[in-house]
Formats: sequence, C-alpha cells, structure tokens
Amino acid sequence: MSSPTYPLPGEPTALILDGEHAPYQLEREAPKWSQEDAVSYEVARELITALMAFRSEWVALERAKPAPDLSAIERWKAERGAYAAELRGLHVADRDNIARIRRDYGTEARRLAALER
Repeated sequence: MSSPTYPLPGEPTALILDGEHAPYQLEREAPKWSQEDAVSYEVARELITALMAFRSEWVALERAKPAPDLSAIERWKAERGAYAAELRGLHVADRDNIARIRRDYGTEARRLAALER
C-alpha cells in the first residue's frame, strides 16, 4: 500500500464533494509556525498548568487545616486564575512570550518540584 501524498503549502487542493462534478480549489497558506514552535507552545502550556496545579494543591492543603489561612488561599486562587487567563491567551506564534514562560516558569516549576522531594 502506498502512502498518500499531500499538496505542498501554496499549492491548491482539489476537492470534489458528493454529487458535484467540478472540483473546488482550496488555496492553502504556508504554516505560520514550525514544529519547533508547536513543541515550545506545548511546553509553555504544560508549565503554566503545573504552576496552576501547585496552587490548587496548596489551597486544598490549607483548607484541610483546622485554622486555614484564608488570605493565603485567596492569594493562591488569584494566582491560579491569572495563570488560567494567561493560558487562555497563549498563542503558538507568540514566540517571545513563550520563551519568557519557558525561562521563568520553567525555573519556578523546577524549584517547586524540588521542594516536594
């Protein structure tokens, strides 16, 4: 069995729909990001998610105490919400922001993970 061939970016793609006799031509744009960009984006998403998870864990542990520190809980919830907003706004083509997240949040995630050992 031969593997399918796909049109290169910039080449039109012929599409024939059920019952149609003339193909539609779909113009394909070149991708706006590379595979490396996509991997960096996924790493940034994972780092943000990890920092959100630490905050969720801290909130749960604090709530379980006989006298929880409510101000700490609110601060961690606010931080978690800020990370969630940043995650929602993250775009694969935002290379500068993704580099910042990988650098800064990567350092923070490693530091927090080391504390848990």
